[in-house]
Parts: sequence; C-alpha cells; structure tokens
Amino acid sequence: MKNRMYTGIAALVLMTLFLGMETGVSVCAMEGGDTSVVADGILPEEAAENLTEGLRITLSGGKGKKNITDDSIRTYSSFQGGETITLESDSPMGGFYVLWNKIPGQWTYKVGDKVFPGGEKGFLHEYIALSAPAEKIVLEIPEEGAQITDIYVFSPGVPPGWVQVWEEPCERADLLLFSTHSDDEQLFFAGILPYYCIEREAYVQVVYGTNHWDTVTRPHEQLNGLWTVGVRHYPVIAEFPDDARSLGKSSESRETVLERARGVYDEEEWIAFEVEMLRRFQPQVVIGHDMDGEYRHGAHILNTDALLQALPLANDPSYEPESAQAYGLWEVPKTYLHLYEENPLVMDWDTPLESMGGSTPFELSKQGYACHLSQQNTWFTKWMNKDRAADINKYSPCEYGLYRTTVGEDVRKNDFFENITTYGEKERLMAEEEARLEEQRQKEEALRLEEERMREEASRKLAEEERQRLEEVQRATAAYEAAERARKEQLVLAGILLTILALTATGVFALVRRRGKRRAGSVERQSIK
Repeated sequence: MKNRMYTGIAALVLMTLFLGMETGVSVCAMEGGDTSVVADGILPEEAAENLTEGLRITLSGGKGKKNITDDSIRTYSSFQGGETITLESDSPMGGFYVLWNKIPGQWTYKVGDKVFPGGEKGFLHEYIALSAPAEKIVLEIPEEGAQITDIYVFSPGVPPGWVQVWEEPCERADLLLFSTHSDDEQLFFAGILPYYCIEREAYVQVVYGTNHWDTVTRPHEQLNGLWTVGVRHYPVIAEFPDDARSLGKSSESRETVLERARGVYDEEEWIAFEVEMLRRFQPQVVIGHDMDGEYRHGAHILNTDALLQALPLANDPSYEPESAQAYGLWEVPKTYLHLYEENPLVMDWDTPLESMGGSTPFELSKQGYACHLSQQNTWFTKWMNKDRAADINKYSPCEYGLYRTTVGEDVRKNDFFENITTYGEKERLMAEEEARLEEQRQKEEALRLEEERMREEASRKLAEEERQRLEEVQRATAAYEAAERARKEQLVLAGILLTILALTATGVFALVRRRGKRRAGSVERQSIK
C-alpha cells in the first residue's frame, strides 16, 4: 500500500527543520515516499547509491562545474545551445537527476552511440532512469540553451527518497487545489495535501495561479515542498507572474483590492485558465481561497473570484469551445472555499496517522513549508510555528465552507469527500465488477464446457450402445446366416444321399431284374432240353 511507503516521511523530513541548510533537495523531501522508477518496464528492487561525489564532469564550453555540483538551489550555470556535459563514473550509473533553473525545451543525452530524449514532460526537476547501466553519459544542451542548478547521479536501483520522480499531472483529479502562490498550499491550505495524498491516497492536483520564474529559489522550493508532503503528480503553474502590486491592505475593502488586482491581471484570461483546468482534470472536489483573500491579497481574491465564475462556465459548451472540444464539459460535484461561512466544516489536521509515521497532517505541512527557505523570515513562519492547526485562530487552515454541491449537503462536516466516490474507489469498484463478471463468465464457461462434456458423454454412450446393438444384430444375423447355410448344406447333403440311395436302389433293382431274367431263361432252356 502507498501509505506504508510514506511511513518514513514524517520522522526523516522533520530533521530538516533543525538542519538550517541552504541546499535544495537536501533540505526537504528527504527519505520516504514512493520513489519507484520503471526503466524499460523493469522495476529495480535495490536502493541506488549516490555516486555524485566521485563523478567526473567535463563541460564542452570550458565553464566551471562548481555551480552544478554545489548542492544548492541558489546557484546555477548557463549553457549555450549545442554545448555538452559529460558525466563519467568508475561505478556503473543507473540514473541521473537534473535540477534545471528554468524548464528547458526538449533535450537529449547519449549513452554510447544511442541518443535518448529528455525534457518531454516539462519538469523542472527531472530524474532519468537509464535502460542499462553506463559509466559515461553525455548531456546535449538544446539549441535555445539551458540553465542547470544541480546534477546528481546514482547507481542502478531505486533512487533516494529526496529524488523527485514526478508523475505527470493527473488525468482526472479527486481533489483540485487552486493555490495562488508557491507556499499558499502549505500555509492557508495546511493539512490538505498530506492528508489526502498520503492517508487517503487520492488523486490530488495542485494548480498555481501565479508563477515565480523571476526568482531563483522559489520554483525549487515549490517542488521540494510538494514532494515533502506526499504530492507525486507534477503541478500546473499558470503563466501569470507574481506581482506585488495586487497585494492589498487589511484596512481596504474586498472590492477595492479586487479592482486593483484586475488592473494587474486580465481577469478574463484567468477565468479561461481555470475553466480549462476544471475541464482538463474533471475534479470531484475543488478547493479555493478565502473570498476576502485571507489577508486581503488581491491575487487570492481574484483567483477565487475567477473560480466562482469558472464553475458554471466549465459546463457551458459555448464558452471556450476549444478547451471544451479538447477535454469535454464538466460540472464540479463539490466546491469548498477557505473560511467560507455558509455550510461550514472543520477539518482535523492534528490527529497522528500511521501512514505519516505518527506525524499529523499539519506537522507534515509545516515540514513542507520549511522547504520555502526564501519565506522563512515572513510573518507566515510565526503563524506556522503553532503546535497544532487548531491553535491557529486567524486564517485557520481547518475552516472551510461548502460553496457549491451537486451531490447533497454535508452531514458529518469533517471530510471534503463526503458523498463522493473517488476515482480510485471507482476504479477499484470497476475492477471488482470486472473481476466478478470475469468470474461469472468463467463459471458460465465452465458450466457450458461441463454441459458440452455431458452431451458428448451422452452422445458417446448412445453411440456405444448403438454400436453394441449393431454388433448384436450383426452377430444374430451372422448366426442366422450360418444356421441357414448349415440347413441348406444339410438339405443338399440329404438330397445327394437320397439321390445316391435312389440310384443305388435302381441299380440293385436292375441287377435283380437281370438276374431274375437270367434265371428264368436258364430254367426255360432246361425245360426244352
């Protein structure tokens, strides 16, 4: 089970809170989690060894290699198109892990004479499992150039838990979280991701309303934090940049801040983006920001305002027909908003869970937030330093309201999935139904074969009885014919005997007669004398 794979996350990642390191992957997302990688359909069973320390790197452009081997997300090296990076190890390598500073275009790497593609999925952190062990790998930079933060290599086997082996975004999501910025998902939505990813093993998709490509560390912090709390499906990040001009003040009205945000962002584009996300992921549950933007952040407010408009439009065929054609229409069953006062529910993020190694969902979110190194000096850090989520009074991550539902109101009011059958559960039920139908088919087939066998047996028995009857008739006929032949032979023999007797009698009679005549003649001659 997946939740057993996550057992080590809590204790091991908790160490990162005390390390105070500035490195990227080493700070967060340490050992734990499902890091299985399939190479050519074969699942490696042994743990891979980190071979990076003994790695020999040759750069064709003559640049120094320090920045790509310093294990820090704060530094990177730029490469021109066509340049190569040669990785050589005395021990066979089974895979390599590249942290790009910016998502590159498609690139290639060579092992021997064979060329393989990379960058096809558009991941910032990209793990490549080799189809066969190699002692030399040559990375070829794409024509448009690329920037690399760090490179690591490993022996064949399962890479360490901190290596982010991302799955592509969900095909369909049980839960879709619209987070405006990188770190909002760990702050105002604390508890959600670890609980529903790890404990509930749901299909969870995170969609960010803004990006941080103008910074060096935040995109890395974003992925490190997600990986730490159990997210395995790569996030979708919008094209809207994070713009501080949309930030409001607590003293301003919601409408004032929203209008300012509309002056920074194109709200129609934002609505279209969210409609596309709803259609693409067909979420069962959608969660959005507080309508007031938590601390009056205009981008938070705009994000949720766009969501409320996107919900009915996602099921309208006349709106953005291209995305409707690509993904189909979608009616979201349940939509929750943070701090929404109607149809409220309070989530429990403070119960230790075995699937999290005894940690609570809130504690794991705190570890996820610890990955956001650039944000540690903000007031959010103090806000997250509470021992329990329930102790947070302002902008509580436990409080939500059911804004919209097509599956009925909540009764228990402690689970976003109330009245929902997750896609995984549907797949399980479908698999069980298919198994039941297959079992029924097999039984019916076995019954048919048995009936056919019985019919064949009965037919064989009838054929055997008919054969025996024919044999008896044949024997009786043969006996009759033999008796008839014997009778005829006897009649023939009797006829022959009678003929012989008749001939014999006739001969005897003739002989007697001749003798009689002879005797009479003798007497007559004697008389004459």
